[in-house]
Amino acid sequence: MVENPPADYNAKEASSSRRRIPRWRWMISLGLAVLLLGVWLARYALVGWAIEEQLAALDLPMTYEIESIDPDRQVLTNVVIGDPAYPDLTVERVVVQLEYGFGAPELGKITLVRPRLYGRYDEAGLSFGSLDKLLFAEDSESEGLPALDVTVEDGRALLETLYGPVGAKLDGAGDLSGGFAGMLAVNAPELVVEGCRLDAATAYGELTTRTQAIGFSGPLRLAGADCQEQGFALRNANFETSATIPTDFASAQAKGVLEAGRMALADNSVETLAGPLQLGWKQGQLDASLDLEATGVDLAGTAMRVASLDTSLRLRDEYARMEASGDIAGEGVNIDRLLAATLRDNAAAVEGTLLEPLLAKLRAASSQQLGNTFFNASFTARSNEQSSSLVIPELQLRSGGGATLLTASQLQYASGLSGLPHLSGNFRAGGGGLPDMVGRMERQGSGTTKLRLRMDPYTSGTNRLALPDLTVTQAANGNLSFVGLVEAGGALPGGSVQNLRLPVQGQWTGAGGLALWDSCTTVALDRLEYANLVLSDRDLKVCPARGKPIVSMVGGSMRIAAGVPALDLSGTLAGTPVRLSSGPVGFAYPGVAVARDIDVVLGPRDTASRFSLSGLEARFDPGGSVTGSFSDTRIELAAIPLDMAETAGQWSYANGVLAVSDASFRLLDRQEPARFYPLAARDATLQLEDNVITAQAALRHPASDRVVTATTIRHNLSTGTGNARLTVEGLRFDNRLQPDELTDLALGVVANVEGIVTGSGRIDWDEMDITSAGRFTTESLDLAAVFGPVEGISGTVEFVDLLSLTTAPDQSLSVRSINPGIEVNDGTIGFALRDGQYLGVTGGTWPFMGGTLYLHPVELNLGAVERRRYVLEVKGLDSAVFIETLELGNLAATGVFDGKLPLVFDEDGDGFVEGGVLISRPPGGNLSYVGELTYEDLTPMANYVFEMLRSLDYREMDITIAGPLTGDILSQIRIDGVKQGQSAKRNFITRQLEDVPIQFNVNVNAPFYKLIGSLKAMYDPAYVRDPRDVGLIDDEGHRLRPRASEASVAAQPDAPAPEPSPELPALPLEEPAIQRRESENMP
Repeated sequence: MVENPPADYNAKEASSSRRRIPRWRWMISLGLAVLLLGVWLARYALVGWAIEEQLAALDLPMTYEIESIDPDRQVLTNVVIGDPAYPDLTVERVVVQLEYGFGAPELGKITLVRPRLYGRYDEAGLSFGSLDKLLFAEDSESEGLPALDVTVEDGRALLETLYGPVGAKLDGAGDLSGGFAGMLAVNAPELVVEGCRLDAATAYGELTTRTQAIGFSGPLRLAGADCQEQGFALRNANFETSATIPTDFASAQAKGVLEAGRMALADNSVETLAGPLQLGWKQGQLDASLDLEATGVDLAGTAMRVASLDTSLRLRDEYARMEASGDIAGEGVNIDRLLAATLRDNAAAVEGTLLEPLLAKLRAASSQQLGNTFFNASFTARSNEQSSSLVIPELQLRSGGGATLLTASQLQYASGLSGLPHLSGNFRAGGGGLPDMVGRMERQGSGTTKLRLRMDPYTSGTNRLALPDLTVTQAANGNLSFVGLVEAGGALPGGSVQNLRLPVQGQWTGAGGLALWDSCTTVALDRLEYANLVLSDRDLKVCPARGKPIVSMVGGSMRIAAGVPALDLSGTLAGTPVRLSSGPVGFAYPGVAVARDIDVVLGPRDTASRFSLSGLEARFDPGGSVTGSFSDTRIELAAIPLDMAETAGQWSYANGVLAVSDASFRLLDRQEPARFYPLAARDATLQLEDNVITAQAALRHPASDRVVTATTIRHNLSTGTGNARLTVEGLRFDNRLQPDELTDLALGVVANVEGIVTGSGRIDWDEMDITSAGRFTTESLDLAAVFGPVEGISGTVEFVDLLSLTTAPDQSLSVRSINPGIEVNDGTIGFALRDGQYLGVTGGTWPFMGGTLYLHPVELNLGAVERRRYVLEVKGLDSAVFIETLELGNLAATGVFDGKLPLVFDEDGDGFVEGGVLISRPPGGNLSYVGELTYEDLTPMANYVFEMLRSLDYREMDITIAGPLTGDILSQIRIDGVKQGQSAKRNFITRQLEDVPIQFNVNVNAPFYKLIGSLKAMYDPAYVRDPRDVGLIDDEGHRLRPRASEASVAAQPDAPAPEPSPELPALPLEEPAIQRRESENMP
């Protein structure tokens, strides 16, 4: 329009100009007016263009609306930077004041109404989206905060982080470079940082700026923190702080007052923590000044009512170097709480030892003195990446009553310089029932540190523990060596020790670990009592293996290697002398312990019990168990007359249990002569647990391998009581096993035993006495005795002293039959056995020939070679039954007899009848021959006399018997008041003689076992065998010289006579007559 104006307008303009003013001035004025009008009309477009150009230069995606543009004030609304859907910054209204001077206009006050800032913090770092290029741009020319006068109304921000959301609110106004003041509130409802959950973390206070610095003043609060992995917890922390941070963020200063609720870290905790705190940080350095007080403190079991720390702390070299110094104090310190748990946990381990009463005393003193103590100390601590040190010039611990329990001075600790840590200082402890100890650590010129420690005797009753001298030396390289002496006396489990002296010597190095006793050492004591064992004034020399210490420990692995040249210990056991000796003893752990020629003698020499082991071996397993073997062991117990020989087996010890398995031994009778032959055992077991021994073994007859008795033993070592149970389950006697193979007492007494014996026995003992008992039963036992075969023995025998084979009084057994030549049936025998040797037969009864046979009481010594006497008494023997029992078919008799048959067996076992007598009871009886006369060569007169006397009545008959059972028995028969019986033939002569008193005296001399045959032959000549048939004469009637045995005669009843044997002894030339001549002169 400027280039092309209208014609009429130009004409008028020219005409008028020429009249009033010059034309050029008018044109300039008009142009300026038009230009200003155009700029004003186009001001929104120009501002928009300028903003767009600036945004384009900053590359910021931004939308906005222009509310108003004035020369001194510009207003934008609905400002959005970033993605409109997810903006980085929104501002509801921006008001910019312009200030004019002599130059271009400058920004004045900027007002931001309800700005909203959004950001995030993730693995890539902090970001505010499109604003990052503006906020984090590197501009070397700009330092600090911009000099802008900014007012923020209801400004808010939200930062999304890896740990949780953080919100902020800001209201304030002022120059950012100095003079801004506002209120800042920050809130993080829940943050999870490195496994720690932070609840309700807030900051609220005044935010200010000054030249090159930002300040904040207000409380920082945290409702709670829980770090389970780290074991940390915090409740209700509040830090009223005043902090300043330079705008270059290269340093920070803060001071304030800390108040916190319960705080815990691992086993440490405090109920409250409060006090002033001042911090200064700058480029890897930190200075702190703390004056804190904690209540309800618990440091790993040590409780304190109040603890205070006043210290200054300095961290340098990127926190690698630390220096701290200050004072620390505590009130109401409960050290007893820490010690009580340790003492209580160890109480069971030392139960029954001298340490038990000492620990009880220590526990009482600890409870009284250490339950409420006070301490104070000053310290200086330094550390770096290579070393650390702590110096405590003075430390004191006092009881609640003010008594000093511990003083220490010049305590120094240093580590990391070389080798093991270094310690030095002095201390004294004790009082109030606590052990009195004095120690001094000093550093010597050679770089070594030496600790000298002494503990005065700590006593409780008769129990005592002392360290007269212990010296620990630390070399410059950190290696430790120590030497000293431990003295002790008092109770032990089951006993006591007096004045035990144990030298202590060893060293500890970083490379070699712990080593104790690299040379021989002697353990000494005045008196040792264990259970009933007492040893006095004994020294035991223990030596290491060549070139090695006795005890070594490297990396937590312990090894022990020691040896004793020989053991020679003596004392008493329950008042009885005891002596222990051995050959060399070697011990290695882990490994094997070996002992040779162990000999334990208990009791006086003449009545001692002895345990002899040729070899004992033990192997130590890494798991803590011990196994081993023993061989050629002999056990001889004085109280029990039984010995165990050739004992061997395996043994083990694990979990407090000692076990013996696969054991074998021979059980011997110690008495001379032995009451039984050795028995054998195999696969025997033994177990020792809780001081109780249990054992099982089956005792066998070695040759037949037949179990004689099963044995179970139980013994309590604590009380000295125990028992053994013996079980006989069907012990069979047959051709494989006979009683005389078990005991010599049966030899010559019984043989050919057939039957089964069952029963049980029990042996009990205590410290004072030993008792035993048993019951053994048989239902049917057959045997051969010296007096003949015995069948059907049955009954139960009760022993009141099984070890000595002593029965209860009045034992009885039923006997089905005994046949000493005349069988007797269904009898009983009463007896009592004493000491396995003395048999008291209390009597026996049998039905016998219509009457009763009695065995009189008799005492027998089975263990001695002696003459033995038995008395058999016959009462009411019916002669008729006698004739019937002996099957004397041609004889008949009446009459009842009483009498005695004393039997005597000499030292060779030969039997005799001495003074036997049978007497008929009144009024006598009859003796008659009822058969036919068969002897053909009798003379007529003889036949006549026989007929006259074949039946005789008698008023009295006495029979006396005497002689050897295996030889000729002399039987003297006296018959008085004789007259003819009814069946005898009578004539004139006999009738005339009826009133004449007649007495018959008859002597019979014959072998006992032929006596019955002789009685038959007296009345039956047919019963007498032909002498030629039994080899007494030859066919020519000549007497044979050789004597045939009784057995051979019986074996050949019908055979021809054997040929004479010249080897046999000659018979006497004259056989004795059955009726001796002397009998003729007898009355």
